[in-house]
Amino acid sequence: MDGRRRRARTTDSPELGGGGAARDRGTDLSISVEDAQSAANDILAAILDREPGLSKSHRKIAQAILGYPRVFVEKPIEELVPWIGVSAPTITRFSREVGCDGLRDLKLKIMGSMRVGLQYLEPQTPPATLIEVGERVAMRAQRAIVNAQKTLDLGALEQAIEIISRSRMIYAFGSGGVSSWLIEEVHNRLFRLGLHVSTSADHQMQMMLAATVGRGDVIFCSSLSGTNPELMRALRIGADYGAQTIGLTVAGTPLADMVDISLAVNVADDGDVLGPTSVRYAFLAVIDMLAYGAAVRSRPAALEKLRRIKQQFTMHRDSDTSKPLAD
Repeated sequence: MDGRRRRARTTDSPELGGGGAARDRGTDLSISVEDAQSAANDILAAILDREPGLSKSHRKIAQAILGYPRVFVEKPIEELVPWIGVSAPTITRFSREVGCDGLRDLKLKIMGSMRVGLQYLEPQTPPATLIEVGERVAMRAQRAIVNAQKTLDLGALEQAIEIISRSRMIYAFGSGGVSSWLIEEVHNRLFRLGLHVSTSADHQMQMMLAATVGRGDVIFCSSLSGTNPELMRALRIGADYGAQTIGLTVAGTPLADMVDISLAVNVADDGDVLGPTSVRYAFLAVIDMLAYGAAVRSRPAALEKLRRIKQQFTMHRDSDTSKPLAD
């Protein structure tokens, strides 16, 4: 367990000190989920940051925690001593040096960090080659798109197409690392059909825009979590003023339950935190289904708008008519 870059392990605890192979028995420390959740400090980051300046014995404790956090929490003090190879008072002093009241408080904070980040402490085995990287990305994208197509309610999709096709204005709201640009894709797909779209990734602006809507307007929102409270507040405001609401999210979330039309998909990542989320492929597929369906529904008008765009594009940018339409 040398160096600052390490992966936490949860196999049977190795022999860290000189006390022989320790057994992974239950601990006499009873820690509730509520207690662990209340330990808000990221103690693992604090220990990692302080590790280079620690004494030799304290560094051994730090390495045990960073390498085997679950084992450290589970072992009582009488097993930690021979496992790490330090004395009980040394463990107590270490606990206080990293800002804890004692061993119990240290374990509480470790459990708090594990609760929110265990998959980062114990990541999946990464791909060994770039070929495997490519295969994983392609397979995950394909799986996400197929799952979206299979789990999306086509009745809800048809309703959404109907609503946006006759809408006066479409407000597309989203935030975060994915939905903030997905709503721009909504705009990119729909404006070329002659539909009026305004986007916002700012919660304050979303609230203000929602306060200006009326009947005939649509609020389209995107959320991978389905639990964004600021986004849901804007939706409630818009609905109160008469706008119809559409939600692109995952199934079984509060957002999916509160909108008029839920474009919810049953898609989830496989737990590989190093890989980009494949859920965004599912959301993009739904947006394409929505845009394609709206284009087919308003075919004569959509074709004329698309023809105009292509006309200007070939005149001013690229005369090759076989290329995608300004994409």
